[in-house]
Amino acid sequence: MLDRDTRIEFGNEQLLPALCAGFNSGFADYKYGVQMDEPQMVKFLARAGIDLEHSAVLLHRNGAGWQGAGVALVAIVGDQAWCSGLAVAPTLRGGGLGRQLMEAIQARAAAAGAHTLQLEVLAHNAPARHLYTALGYQPVRHLLFWRAEPPTDPPTGDAFLQAANVDEALLAAYAWQREPPAWQRTQRAVALYRDELWAYKMEDRQGTAGWLICLPTAPHEPGRPRLRLMTLAVRPGDDEATRARCLLASLRAHRPDTVLSVINEPEASIFTPALRAAGFAEVDRQIEMVLHLT
Repeated sequence: MLDRDTRIEFGNEQLLPALCAGFNSGFADYKYGVQMDEPQMVKFLARAGIDLEHSAVLLHRNGAGWQGAGVALVAIVGDQAWCSGLAVAPTLRGGGLGRQLMEAIQARAAAAGAHTLQLEVLAHNAPARHLYTALGYQPVRHLLFWRAEPPTDPPTGDAFLQAANVDEALLAAYAWQREPPAWQRTQRAVALYRDELWAYKMEDRQGTAGWLICLPTAPHEPGRPRLRLMTLAVRPGDDEATRARCLLASLRAHRPDTVLSVINEPEASIFTPALRAAGFAEVDRQIEMVLHLT
């Protein structure tokens, strides 16, 4: 619980060093944690659409003064809010500070007009799931992480893809979405990466049959480029499953040397069987949860 050596404040530009320190210490042992300096943090917050004024920073006082020791990052669009990350420094865990950070952002989001607050939690993160359940969050669905390594024998099939205009792809692909995307893969969220995105479209005898919007990411190893698939869509109607398989097979034939990944694809998506058929392996999953704010 809060004492004279801990306090919670909401973010602003002056608190950026504390927010950066709180993020780095809180996520230091997280499975997908990264360490960022202040310029990297500014870019991350912008690309994630995070609202500093609605995000909480945990401050802890020690011999060096007040230091960032945790964060709860929030984005708000209309009447919906999203917590993109909650973290508390390991030395301060177990005392209810994570709960207080969540309660602080919940109250702030409600005051800003949000009716719901949603988040994702790794399925194996039992302590976080317990916290969110105790706060009243309800599970909505499972979101899957997928990865495909370059095949030993490159695909020999045709690649029915051609480069496309990103703006055109953002409009057309989301008009074909059947399953509501996870927050990070909504049209608004993906458009925040606009200048870094690649787009492809797949054609058949009836015209455009599918869209792919991709984000190149830094390779982990030389000579192994990486692409994250941000948006996948196929023309609605008969044989959607066939088009989904063809779209992914075409991408693998077009980029045989590339490590491909997808995060937060809804388990019920028509692309789940298509990803398996294209050689993608499920590598992790999250649970999407929602709280209805009063």
